Parts: sequence; C-alpha cells; structure tokens
Amino acid sequence: MFKRIFNIVLFLLLFATAGYSQINFEVQAPSVVSQGEQFSVKFTANARIENFTPPTFSGAQVLAGPAPSQSSYTQIINGKRTDSFEHTYTYVLVAGDQSVIAISPANATIGGNQYNSRPVTIEVVSGGAPASSSSVPSTPSAPASQSYGGGYPSGTSDSFSDLEESDNITYGKADLFLRLHLNKRKVVKGEPIIATLKLYTRSGIAGFEDVKFPVFNGFWSQETESPQNINFSREKVGNQIYNSAVLRKWVIMPQQTGTLSIESAELVCQVQVMEKAQRGRSWLDDFFATDTYTIQKKRLSTGVQNVTVQQLPAGAPLDYGGGVGRFNMNVHLSKDSLKSNDAGSLIVEISGSGNLNLIETPSVRLPGDFETYDVVTTNNFSNSADGAQGKRTFEFPFIPRVEGEYRLEPISYSYYDISQRRYVTLTSDTLYLKVSKGDGVTSNNYTDFATQRGVSNLGEDIRYIKSDKPFLKKRGHFLLSSKLFYLIAALIILFTFLCDRILKRNRKLSADVVRTKNRRANKIAKVKLRNSQNYLKENKVQEFYAELHTALHGYIADKLAIPQADMQKDTIVSQLSQRGVAQEKRDEFIHLLDECEMIRYSPNATSQNMNEHYKQAGELISYFESKL
Repeated sequence: MFKRIFNIVLFLLLFATAGYSQINFEVQAPSVVSQGEQFSVKFTANARIENFTPPTFSGAQVLAGPAPSQSSYTQIINGKRTDSFEHTYTYVLVAGDQSVIAISPANATIGGNQYNSRPVTIEVVSGGAPASSSSVPSTPSAPASQSYGGGYPSGTSDSFSDLEESDNITYGKADLFLRLHLNKRKVVKGEPIIATLKLYTRSGIAGFEDVKFPVFNGFWSQETESPQNINFSREKVGNQIYNSAVLRKWVIMPQQTGTLSIESAELVCQVQVMEKAQRGRSWLDDFFATDTYTIQKKRLSTGVQNVTVQQLPAGAPLDYGGGVGRFNMNVHLSKDSLKSNDAGSLIVEISGSGNLNLIETPSVRLPGDFETYDVVTTNNFSNSADGAQGKRTFEFPFIPRVEGEYRLEPISYSYYDISQRRYVTLTSDTLYLKVSKGDGVTSNNYTDFATQRGVSNLGEDIRYIKSDKPFLKKRGHFLLSSKLFYLIAALIILFTFLCDRILKRNRKLSADVVRTKNRRANKIAKVKLRNSQNYLKENKVQEFYAELHTALHGYIADKLAIPQADMQKDTIVSQLSQRGVAQEKRDEFIHLLDECEMIRYSPNATSQNMNEHYKQAGELISYFESKL
C-alpha cells in the first residue's frame, strides 16, 4: 500500500515538473538601420500563441505581416531527449526618414496567460547599410595566434589579388577596419582597463591570416573573451552602419606610471569582392550573366595605442593593500567559541569591483597563545567593465592552546577609491572568542603573571628526558662482513637453482604431446559433457548425440594416444584390453558409441534414452580415468 502511494506521488511530481516550463515571449530586431532599408522584426514564443495583439510602429512602414510560423525539433544527446517549439510572428518593415523607430510592446495569450514583449527602439542613420550577412556563405572562425584561411563561397575565383596595405583609417569612413577599443585612456596605477579588439566591415569576409594580437608591455593582462566563431552584429560608427565582431577582449591593469604604449594588433582579411562575369556582348548573354566572387587580401592594423598612467597620490596608509577600485570588507570567525586544541579560522572577505586579483593579504594579528598556519586564499569573481567583480576570501587558520576569553583587535584595510579619487580605510568590529578547556588538557599551578592566565600543556610542550638504557651500535660494522650477508647470498643462489630446475621440467613436460593430451583428456571431456547437457535440457536430439559422441571419441583418443587416422573400434578394444579394462566395460563403451552414431544420423531420432546415455557416458569416463 505504501509503495503504491509513493509511486502515485512520484508520478504526480514528475507530471507537474514536465508540464511546467518557463514561457518566453521575446522580440528580435536590429539595433540600427539605414534610411529606406528593409528589415524584419520577429515576435517569438517557446509555446503556442493562442491570441496575438500586434504592436504599433512609429517611424517605419509595414510592408508585410504579421506572418505566423511554427517550428519544432527534437535533439537526442547521450540518450537525453530535448524537445523545442517556437511560434513566431514576423513583420517586414522599411525605415522612414525619422531618426528613431519606436516599436511598442506586443501582447500574446499563451496557456490562458498574458505576456508582453519589451519595447524596442531602433536608430535610423542616413548612411548605407553594410553587406547583408546572407552574402557571406560561411561565418569565419575567430582568428587564432597561427595563420589560417577561411571558407570561400561557391563561384569564388581562385585568383587572389596582391596583398594591399591599408592606409591610416579614419573610423567610420572605410569599408573595413580593425580597432582596439579602450574604455579608459587616463588611469592611475593598478586601475583596470577593458581592451576590446573589434573588426568592422561593410563587405563579406572569407577568412583571416597572419594574426598578431597586441602586446601589453607594462600591464598585467588577462584574456576574458576569446570566441571560437565570430558573430557579427550591427553597430553605428559615425553616420554609417557596420557589421562588427569582437575578436578578443582583455582586462589590463598598468603596473608602471607614465605614458604606456600598447603595440599594434594586425591581421590580414580575405575580403569577398563581387564581379559580374562577361560572357558576351549580346543582351541575351548579359541576361544570363552570373555573379562571381574574387578574394582580395587586406592588411588591417589598429596602430599604437597610448595610455596615460598617473602615480597614486602620496600619503598612502600603512595598511594599504594595493587595491584600486571600490571594495567592502567583512570579517568574522568560523566559530564564536572553541575548546583548546580545536581548530578555528578568522575569515576576511574583500568584495567589490577593481583589481581584486592583485590585492595583498590583509595584516592580521592573532593572540600569542594561538598557533597559526598559512593563509588560504579563495577567489570568487568575474571580469566586468570595472575589472574583477566579486569577492576574494582570506582564511587565517589557528588553534588556541590555552583556555580563556580572547579579544581580537579590529582589522583595517585601505584601498584607493577610483570614484572618490582618494584612499578609503575599511575597519572591522572587535571580535571575541571564548576558549574552554579541551579534552585531555591538564592545568597546573603555574601562572603567567603578564596575562594572569594559567599555563597549560606543559606536559606536552616540554618532553621528559628519556632515562632508559640506550641501544648503541658498534661503529665500523658493515653488512658485507656479517654472516647475514653470506646467508642471504646463499639463499638467493639456491632459489635461482630451484627456479631453473622447475622451469626446465615444465618445458620438458610441455614438449611431451602424448602426456599433455593424456592429462587434458578428462578436462576436455567434461567440457563436452556440459555442452551435451545443455542440448539435453533443450531436447535437441541430434546436437546432443553429436556432442556426446565427440566427448567419448575425443577422450579415448587422447587418453590412449591413438592418432585420429587409427581410431577404429578394433584398435580401441585392443588398446583397452592391453590396459586391463574389463570386457564388460569395453563392450559397454563400444555399444554407446554405436548408439550415438546411429541416433545422430537417424532422420527419426527420439529422445527416450538421452538421460540414460548421458549418465552412462559420465560413468564410463570416470571409470576409465581411475583405471587408466
């Protein structure tokens, strides 16, 4: 009864979990378009939309829509099945001459509930739109440190133009450029900077070659983003629209002052240039002319980037730990009360944003009666626009050796606040720890008058002098001159001799084929009998007697060392007679062989005597094994 109730509850929980899923109703639209450009806006839900209330479009003309569509797919990875469903309403719009297109939220009824999409604002620029991503048949992989090529579209010409060196580029006026963006160019020493290497293009890209990433001399740097495949998105530069992609992103922190230069990043882009094939001069030839692509190589460079790094202001506090950013501090004990000789920890947490990964360990003073150990540091932060954001934990393990009540002095930690442009000191509260008498600790009458506390653990800290008679060894005694050495050598020689004799005997026995067959005859016969027993259980008459005949015939051949060519019944009877086997057993064996052969090849074989024949074969083999 209990098992049935448990199964019902489990089924209801699984059904409720399966039936519940997070409903998403989202809108997809470009962030920037050009005047007169056609673009699409999609409203997508991961469940069936029962009723759709369209939004309003300000600054754009609706050419088509809403066009509904549904799609679903099933994915199975490592036996785990994932089902997905999408219901989409698509609009096709054309941008007008206004500077902003405003799209109000759309409303959808899903599962009886109402869902609204977010409002969307699209910027409209007068510059032309970049080449459509659909014109690039394959998305190139993100550039690595080694050089490699990208994929080419069908119809691409195999001819390559000479490598072109791009001149100094004015951002927003070239069709293709590389840019190293720094979110700050004037900082103090240790202040985090986000460096982003981006590619901007208004044409198709087939691949990259000869990639050289910037070198951050004088900076501590860490790579925070390294996409395997680049993904382009629209971005406005000047009065033009570009397809931009992030190639790499770093967080860098200057470790020197003055003007620091970041060496140029370079790469060679394989640009797709469309050419119209000329097949003739007639209007018919022009009509059937096809577009082909030619790959041109262009070398792009970011140029040298300069960062002005100022020295931190003078007058840094003594407890300044190298932190630059904005931080908070939390100090607490792992336990408020302990027993003597039990382990505890003082934990200092520095949280916030800045150069968390470069801050120094805070200065902590524990009472002299505490046995201290190495500090354990734990990092739990991620990279953001302000550097590392999260928490860094410093754990100070200790073991109190003397009972009593302890007062732990406040801990102070200073850092340089970027927003306030000054040093800020964080101070913790006073902590109190009560240490009671631990197990196995005996106090005595000795007193430390400086602290007015009894001294304990003297029996463990100061060991008694051992007064037993010492065990001394005679100097100049070597193993080579001892009797033990010769005894071990003799045993090794004897062991080697015995192993050699045993191995020679085994090799000799293995070479005796007749003796080996004689020894293995009973073992092989037992295997055959087990196989015949399986056929007996399955009532397979032909297979049973074939296996039984093979067992008897093979056993007597191996046991008597009779070659297969001489395996006649007269030979078998003669050999058994010479070995002293009784006439009755000889006749019984030959009769059983005849029975097996007759039933084995009989078309109307029956299974009446299978059990008796199986038992008789086992008894005969046992008799021969003891007799022969």
